[in-house]
Amino acid sequence: MRKYSDYRISQKIVEVYDLSFLRDRNHEYGWFRRHCRHHKLRRALKKADTIIAGSPKVATDIARYYFIPKERITFKG
Repeated sequence: MRKYSDYRISQKIVEVYDLSFLRDRNHEYGWFRRHCRHHKLRRALKKADTIIAGSPKVATDIARYYFIPKERITFKG
C-alpha cells in the first residue's frame, strides 16, 4: 500500500498491490500484524479520493473485503 497526497489538487491517492494477507491464512504475518494492517488499509481507503489497484484480482478483493464500489477503483495495468 502506498499513500500519496497531491497538494496541488488536494487529493488523497491510495495504491494497493497485494491483499494476500487477507486471503491466505498461512501468510507470514501473524494475526496481530494482519489485524493492524487490515484496519490501517481500511482507514486509508475510506479517506481516499482515488484508489488504484495493481491487478483486476486486487480490485475485486478491495470491493469484496472493504465494501468499496468498483466505480471508485481504477486499474493500473
